[in-house]
Amino acid sequence: MTCSVTCIQKCDYHTMDIESLLAPLGGIKKYVGKGDKVLLKVNLLAPKEPSKAITTHPAVVAAVANAVLDAGGEPYVGDSPSGLFNRSSLKRAYRKSGLYDLVRRMDLELNYDISSKRVLVPCGKKLKKVSISNYILKADKIIALPKIKTHDLMVMTLATKIMFGAVPGLTKAKYHSMFPRKRLFADMLLDVLSTATPDLFIMDGVWGMEGNGPRSGKPVKLGVMLASENALAMDLAVCEMLGIEPLVIPTLKRARIRGMWPKNIKYPLLSPSDVKIKGFELPSTARKKTKLRPRPNDRCIGCGKCEEICPRGAIKVAEGKAEVTYSRCIGCYCCREVCPEDAIDLVAVK
Repeated sequence: MTCSVTCIQKCDYHTMDIESLLAPLGGIKKYVGKGDKVLLKVNLLAPKEPSKAITTHPAVVAAVANAVLDAGGEPYVGDSPSGLFNRSSLKRAYRKSGLYDLVRRMDLELNYDISSKRVLVPCGKKLKKVSISNYILKADKIIALPKIKTHDLMVMTLATKIMFGAVPGLTKAKYHSMFPRKRLFADMLLDVLSTATPDLFIMDGVWGMEGNGPRSGKPVKLGVMLASENALAMDLAVCEMLGIEPLVIPTLKRARIRGMWPKNIKYPLLSPSDVKIKGFELPSTARKKTKLRPRPNDRCIGCGKCEEICPRGAIKVAEGKAEVTYSRCIGCYCCREVCPEDAIDLVAVK
């Protein structure tokens, strides 16, 4: 166990100050050298507008990219969204999220490399090898830009989950099938994080998501930015800020058991108590003891994306509508993450 520093800044997208946020950590030049190829690893779950609070806001990406440029680095932007990992799906997600226009204005690079490589996982609990996208492996430095969001399966998707986007495309669905229980899935996520570890985390908490995230929740104004070298320290700070018991979040619980929590966290700027949020709503899967399963509603257009991603073949499209075989469903909620119509509800199924 170690000590860690987490910086918290109260701001909106117009007043955020990356230089001041990073100053207690040593500034951007501590992490970026001249000529470094710097990946800005965003949360690009789905092709949705920034106002939906599903993806890392382009204003955050722009601010961090400018800081990297000032330090002499060469920033590029990338992620592997849910579903198919190909050029057309990436371009659609970049356009909808506002990142496509942003990088054109700033003359930056967007990643379209969809290749990957199997790499060893040192001291992995669930994975001995893992497929890691080459857009991750080619970076000299990685700055992860997670977003404060709820998550149907993992309760919250924060810094400890951001590097699941290092795993290419439908391989993520394969891992859902291999590790269907929350405990197992959380250990897998920590294995991935230990293999593809960012040099720095800068979290978009200006607008977050509450309720049934990571795609179907409600935008909520939180008014903060956070920075840390330690994903767990950052996530523990968010839990304290939002009034969430950390052990409710599977990744944090497994990290505690694995002895990964920092011994203490120093807050040189604001502390979580300075930016306390009351009444933050967790997903229904965290509030109910009954197991919830996906059920297509009347908005379903039969596009087949849920059938395509389901790791257990539990969903089939018949007569223009998706149908679920609950005896096969493992409750990973991948279908909800990729549904373009938000046409999948969660219901109690015996």
